[in-house]
Amino acid sequence: MSGRSVSLEIGTAVGAADEHHVQVRGLDLVDDLIGELTYTEVALLAVTGRRPTPAEAKVVDAVLVSLLDHGLTPSALAARLTFWAAPEAIQGAVTAGLLGAGSVLLGSMEGCGRLLTDIAGRVATGAVARDVVDMRLRAIVDAGERIPGLGHSLHRDGDPRAGKLLGVARDQKVAAQHVEHLELVVERAAALTGKALPLNATGAAAALLLEVGVPWQLHRGFALMSRTAGLVAHVGEELESPIAPAVRAALRTASRIEPEV
Repeated sequence: MSGRSVSLEIGTAVGAADEHHVQVRGLDLVDDLIGELTYTEVALLAVTGRRPTPAEAKVVDAVLVSLLDHGLTPSALAARLTFWAAPEAIQGAVTAGLLGAGSVLLGSMEGCGRLLTDIAGRVATGAVARDVVDMRLRAIVDAGERIPGLGHSLHRDGDPRAGKLLGVARDQKVAAQHVEHLELVVERAAALTGKALPLNATGAAAALLLEVGVPWQLHRGFALMSRTAGLVAHVGEELESPIAPAVRAALRTASRIEPEV
């Protein structure tokens, strides 16, 4: 039986390279980007396909700073314990920490971004924003789910990062429709639930990423970009002041088989 050759036409618009050049979105990495743009600017260029304005870059830089670390969180502990067990592979330790970014911790901005995108889409068809928000929030509450972007287990009186992020966006003239809808979500959530549900950092971050053109499906990716630096810092501290041995000793004590009486 004779074989048949198959050609695959694949490619990417994100980047390209040859023996002497590297490009990102059509710009030369060496001549146009290194030393010319910040990491945040190039990240936005790569993700959105366009060079951000200085205001957009400043807002996203604020988002990245706001999520870099939050103390000895489960993700930080996972990274430190993994590094202690396999110090030859820092990538494994950082990955272990990043895997904890989900709907409860760090990655909740994805859910808020999706909610805000849905609200904006319905408003674009002529619906009244307040009516859309009430409908979506009722559906979330009736399903027994948490409203994404609101509330915080530690910052119960309000996440200090959220107001700062929105302030930066307003100063840079980036706050627009998505921020307006987010504020309406906060207002209507309190009215519908009878509870004070202050905005948290991931909720504010979601609105700002939408304002600069980052789709909700990629929001958690920006959280991972930010937290990676924090996890590397925790691994560095584990090198100098390890806590893994104490954690391991506590776990051994907790799981020790007690003699029968």
